[in-house]
Amino acid sequence: MSSLAEPGWEAVARDPRFRALVADRRRFVVRASTFYTAYLMAYLALLGFAPGFMAKEVVGALSLALLGGLSICVLAVVLAAAYVRRSERWDRMAEEVRR
Repeated sequence: MSSLAEPGWEAVARDPRFRALVADRRRFVVRASTFYTAYLMAYLALLGFAPGFMAKEVVGALSLALLGGLSICVLAVVLAAAYVRRSERWDRMAEEVRR
């Protein structure tokens, strides 16, 4: 048997600080996922329904389609960095719940 005592999970789930932590995290994840999905769907729709527009070269030989694809990669990194930054606050909130 472990020397660490199991926390009372029901009590933790009822703790308003824990509920605030879960709500804040859920709000961020839903918003970020929704934004990323909408951005990706818009990009794919433009590729499928406006291929002539997406084929336009805007910077040298770089087309809108290529820049759009690169922007999706950049957006993924930006959202990951935002998640990491927010997770520091969630860690502090979780520490408060543990006390």
